[in-house]
Amino acid sequence: MPVDKRYLVYLASNSLGLDLERYEVQRQLARHGMINVGFACREDAGPYDWNLVRSQIESADLFILLLGDDYGPMAPTGISYLHREFVHAKSLNKPTLAFIKNTLPEKNLTEDQRRLAGFHRIVAQQSPYKLWHLREELMSHVRASLSSSMLVLGPGWVPAGAGKVAEMPIAAEPAKETAEPLSARQRLARSRQVVNLQIAAKVYQGGNLSQEEVLLPVRLDQLLQGVMPLLKNGASEDRLRAQLEGVVAGTVKSQLLKRNTQAHAVDDIRISRGQFQQILRQWQSLGFVTVSGEGVRALWKALADVAKA
Repeated sequence: MPVDKRYLVYLASNSLGLDLERYEVQRQLARHGMINVGFACREDAGPYDWNLVRSQIESADLFILLLGDDYGPMAPTGISYLHREFVHAKSLNKPTLAFIKNTLPEKNLTEDQRRLAGFHRIVAQQSPYKLWHLREELMSHVRASLSSSMLVLGPGWVPAGAGKVAEMPIAAEPAKETAEPLSARQRLARSRQVVNLQIAAKVYQGGNLSQEEVLLPVRLDQLLQGVMPLLKNGASEDRLRAQLEGVVAGTVKSQLLKRNTQAHAVDDIRISRGQFQQILRQWQSLGFVTVSGEGVRALWKALADVAKA
């Protein structure tokens, strides 16, 4: 990996009995230019903040699952928070490594051990994994996995100012011709274009969790109205997308519960980031919104005449 690059890693585990193991794994991550952005699930801490956990997993270049002796604190949906984090990482196709402690008895399992054994089977089916028993064995697996030429990582990031060298100024490109402005009729017609919104959600049924997708046809101008309260004062892309997800949540839940008659819950409703970015650009090309700043600091705002409409 490039010497000047850094990678964000979500180290997922419970806290019970794994303090030293987490510490040692984080030391190895630091040696490889990686920074842990995850935190251990605890029953004795404050309420579990799924929105924060989800955003940390989404920003990570690698997801590492560290399993110990217990299944962990349970979510209302019937699976542990740790299990839920693993499912979310896999739904995003995040590069994943798993290290499973191999200490379960062969028979007379407790209810928690049965849940943990089931989780072991799911992880083994869906992710590269290593079994460990002693801490030294775990660390040997971690070192080998992080040093492997086969390890796949996300794009990573370069610290500000890293690798800068003096360069000759690059000549500016010739200005491109400005496209002809749309007529009022063209603008109205394009604003009524129907978009098949790609929405993913998690469905809980009979103790199992599945990732399902829904295509929701919505007009472009109707989508705009759904986020207009935020656009009037300006908002980030993430806030706008979360607002739109809240607007469509009721419809999506209704459709998925009708499709899955045995399901008891639907949550984590997400609109494709790539599609939402395309929608933002369409609004911008139609003169509905403007943007200032770049990257995570970009602020989207409705143009004055649109905000008053």
